[in-house]
Amino acid sequence: MSPKKIARPLDVYVRVSRVGGREGDSFISPEIQEEKCRALAKARGLKVGQVFTDLDASGGKMNRPEFKKALARIKSGASGGIVVARIDRFARTLLGGLSAIDDINDAGGVVLTADGEFDTSTATGELVLSILLSLAQFELRRIREGWKDAQDRARARGVHIGKPRFGYTRQQDGTLVENEWLEVAKDVFALRAKGGTWGEAVRLLNEREAPTPRGGPWTRQSVQHIVMNRAYREPAGPIPAWIWDKAQPKRDGRRAMRGDGYVLGLGLVRCPTCGTGLVRTHSKGQTYLRCPTVGQGHVAIQYDKAEDYILSLAFSHVGPMKKTRDDEEGEALREAVEMARAEVEALEEQIGTTLPAESRQRVTLEQAEAALAEWQAEQEKPPGLADFLTPAGIRKEFEKLPMAEKRRVLRQIISRVVIARGRGQVGSRLTVEFTDGEQWPAPPMTREEAEREFGKIMAAYRGEAA
Repeated sequence: MSPKKIARPLDVYVRVSRVGGREGDSFISPEIQEEKCRALAKARGLKVGQVFTDLDASGGKMNRPEFKKALARIKSGASGGIVVARIDRFARTLLGGLSAIDDINDAGGVVLTADGEFDTSTATGELVLSILLSLAQFELRRIREGWKDAQDRARARGVHIGKPRFGYTRQQDGTLVENEWLEVAKDVFALRAKGGTWGEAVRLLNEREAPTPRGGPWTRQSVQHIVMNRAYREPAGPIPAWIWDKAQPKRDGRRAMRGDGYVLGLGLVRCPTCGTGLVRTHSKGQTYLRCPTVGQGHVAIQYDKAEDYILSLAFSHVGPMKKTRDDEEGEALREAVEMARAEVEALEEQIGTTLPAESRQRVTLEQAEAALAEWQAEQEKPPGLADFLTPAGIRKEFEKLPMAEKRRVLRQIISRVVIARGRGQVGSRLTVEFTDGEQWPAPPMTREEAEREFGKIMAAYRGEAA
């Protein structure tokens, strides 16, 4: 079968998958590829049009910039086809390569290879090219599988593949060791687990002058790359699983529901518009109580101011309160010590060694034991004047309670707080309902109540005058 007549100039296409550090017989430089293509065109009496070169481009992907330009010239009629040094320079995927050849044939173009001098202008050439494309795809898969096996063997030896993550340094044998920045990474996870924003995490890293992988300041994206990396999570990583999980961003777009670790827990303070309990959020370095329902009319208030004012109202409403000397608080502290000690013992049994003193479990146990010892020492002291003062004495005792106990005590005094809309003083926006039925501020008196109170005042005045 005689070859198809080629009347238009052919473009030369050159591809190198990886340029840096390549040498040997398997590497054909861009210059050599172009030289072979021009030699073939000269031997066949064909004209050469433009030269298109893709560097550091995989043959497994057909979406290559220069390759697409060459195809566009064929479809527009400016070129009669493509000349390549070898068929694997054209493509390494069977389906992608055959699809591109079909497009070129439909446009009236041809594909020529310098090695073997096969071309798609003949039926034999098309058959041979299909076989060669199949072999090229097989070779690409073999290389990828070999690289994956090599990676798996390296990981089994403890060798880290890729750049070391923040807080680690790669040794000469390829393994990772912790460095001084790992403590900063732990602080970032702790901040996120407590409800801190991405902006606060960014500021923490920049203030500590922690190095970034590419230099420059930390950004939200670079911090997320740390927090969302499962390599930091137990059991292989240094971050406890529950902290890692709490630090992760919400996937459904909902506003994070925070409040379990704060006195004004979920449900106590409510929105006047929808009645929903306010949650704790962060914005521009400030902490707020905010309605989780997004939209106009839903309130927000600075958390610290609201907490201080509500606690002051609660203790003032209770009045002078003698210090409770029963053992309820002691039982709670003893239980906390037992739970912390059990967690330490269970973890040490699991890992087969003693936990370091700076571990979270050891620190928690130490803090629980210190709190119990402080409570026991306090029980030996007789009640003093501060124990009967309001609100200072009560507030002092209140701050010693565990967080869950604080919320329970506050719930025994206050049943509900409603925050009104506006930007005025905190006190002017609060409506507090106490558990004994009283309300602050007190509702306005009716006319009859006002006349009755006025009569009492006047009677007392006359009695004093007499």
